[in-house]
Amino acid sequence: MAEVKSTQTTSVAAGTKLLPHESAGLRKSFYARFVNGASTLAVGDTIYLGDLPKGVRISKDWLANCGTGTASSTLDIGLRTKSTGTVIDADGIAASVNTAAAGYKDANTGALIAAGAEYVTADVAEVYATVTGAVFAASQALTVEGTYVSN
Repeated sequence: MAEVKSTQTTSVAAGTKLLPHESAGLRKSFYARFVNGASTLAVGDTIYLGDLPKGVRISKDWLANCGTGTASSTLDIGLRTKSTGTVIDADGIAASVNTAAAGYKDANTGALIAAGAEYVTADVAEVYATVTGAVFAASQALTVEGTYVSN
């Protein structure tokens, strides 16, 4: 049987040093909590959740945990550059996370990290959520957590 090499073993065989996000990096946690005010957030409103450092690889273990929301309410979780506010991918971490029903939801379905993709931040990146589907309920709580690998 034939054997092929991973990207990392190919690099090592060529004498290239692996970057920290590829090998021997530190797994760190991202955590954000948001409790909505007395009014609803409209479709298209955003929630700034926090920052990821430059040069980190986003892991595929992100979760959203929320209280009960309005029927059909969802959130996208994406990234934008810290320095310019330019959107990298509006649903790059997660697309259409169900926020209508209370509980933990997978938040790792975005194009930047799903289906074998990997994403390494080229600059400091802001993590933000966009209200989609229907309004975000008044007084609804949300936590978003996941990990990333850095040096």
